[in-house]
Amino acid sequence: MSANIFGTSLRKARELNGYTQRQLAQRLGPGVAASTLSRWESGKARPRQDRVRQLSELLGGNGVLLREWRLELSGSEIPSFMRSLGDLENEAVSIDTVTVSVVPGLVQCHSYAREVFRAGRPTAPEEEIERLSQLRVRRYEALAGRNNPLITAVFPQFALEWMPEAVRKEQAESLLHMVARGRTAVQVFPNGSLYLASVAPVQVYRLRDGSSIASSDHGGGNFVHQAPADTAILERKVRDALSMALPVNHTVEFLREML
Repeated sequence: MSANIFGTSLRKARELNGYTQRQLAQRLGPGVAASTLSRWESGKARPRQDRVRQLSELLGGNGVLLREWRLELSGSEIPSFMRSLGDLENEAVSIDTVTVSVVPGLVQCHSYAREVFRAGRPTAPEEEIERLSQLRVRRYEALAGRNNPLITAVFPQFALEWMPEAVRKEQAESLLHMVARGRTAVQVFPNGSLYLASVAPVQVYRLRDGSSIASSDHGGGNFVHQAPADTAILERKVRDALSMALPVNHTVEFLREML
């Protein structure tokens, strides 16, 4: 087991609040005994996320316990509850998504998503293409109504220009609407620019505790990176993309020209 950062902080927070292990266990309710707290503080066991949130509320500290719990677990791999793309989206306060050939899936409109799925699944029946397209569009709507993260989407100019006119216009109008909401920023790589930092789509999720987790898309699907060092590399790639892309206001002008 890794260094007992969380357990040490838990013990200090408990003592600063004047609780014995037995008293704090009673405050936590059924299912937690003084011996359980002892194991958490010694590092012999780790609590679940919901218990850490409960401890954080009882002991204060501006989220330090939750942050150190996550950092301790991520020393070798990220927590199991953070290994799916959906969980990351639901926990994120911001999402940066960079693609090199198409508009990022998270901000695709319905007709654009249909074109992408048709190209990627040429033998799939039309009803399956429609189902997948609907699901993709609903991801953005669900996030906007739940945790409402700040989304930054970066993609090449030609990702819009190569589409049929009707699709191009719908996608440009959809992106302009997202930008107008104030929680989505869009930037495009102008034609002629060469972004070589990544050949696969990259996403970086920043969580409530200030930590970040990255994922990337490959032929076999989306891969959530386990090591913090890998996330740091992908964060640099996102920064490179942002530095090469047009500013948001110039991108908005480009999108208006697509209408």
